[in-house]
Amino acid sequence: MRTDELEHDLKTLAEPKAGDEQLRAAIRGLIGEQLQAPQSRRPTRLMFGAAAVASATVAAAILSLLGTTGSGGPSSADAAILAHVARTMSPPANLIVHVKETGTLSQGTSVAVEWWQETNAPYALRLIKGPMGQEVEGAADGTTSSQFDAATNTVYRHPDSSPPTLVDPIESVRAALNAGTAQIAGTATISGRLLYKVELPKGVVGYFDRTTYRPVYLDNPEGNGGVVRTQVVAYEELPLTPENERLLSITAQHPGASVETESARPPKQTSEPAKPK
Repeated sequence: MRTDELEHDLKTLAEPKAGDEQLRAAIRGLIGEQLQAPQSRRPTRLMFGAAAVASATVAAAILSLLGTTGSGGPSSADAAILAHVARTMSPPANLIVHVKETGTLSQGTSVAVEWWQETNAPYALRLIKGPMGQEVEGAADGTTSSQFDAATNTVYRHPDSSPPTLVDPIESVRAALNAGTAQIAGTATISGRLLYKVELPKGVVGYFDRTTYRPVYLDNPEGNGGVVRTQVVAYEELPLTPENERLLSITAQHPGASVETESARPPKQTSEPAKPK
């Protein structure tokens, strides 16, 4: 049984039905026996009809598939949710992931970040980031880094063998999920939408769709003690086609721009470079 099938069965069982109290006692008794009784003890026979048998099967599946957690560990249901979120946030190879986030800083400045990254090595990346109207656009493919200067319509390119690095709240979520440091903190309703709430290290909080498990909002602490809430307005996985590969290239996106190469660098920018180190 997959976790999504298990969740479906649990939701079905949660709907009010006649005889629920009797069924609850039966399931609790079965779980208690499996947790506390010696292995040689014969389980008590349940005689509550087909619904009880099905429910007992689900209860046994919970124990066998997910096990039980001691103090400090996530519940089985929370572990299943985190597994779904981790799977959604870790796309397979041969794709380009496109993400766009928007938000407002505590001083009222509107900011945005949008990026495209290949899921195959060397994980080529193009990123647009900064205050609205002052965004900086950069790209890297493992051999060359590029930056676009909109004021002069120029692409500056220079050799760079370091792997493309993405510094973004989405990456913080992925790292926490992979490290097992993310925790379910129940649900939250934002703009009328009920979402899973996931607490992450360093005060970051993510809110995820309860059906697709994709990120919807991210709360990021500021140095001044405030919190910036960004909305994930786009999160999609694109096939790795020649047309979509052009999304990773600054020169492909600005075909009319002049190109400066070798040791050339763009004029000093007011925002961070698009490829953080």
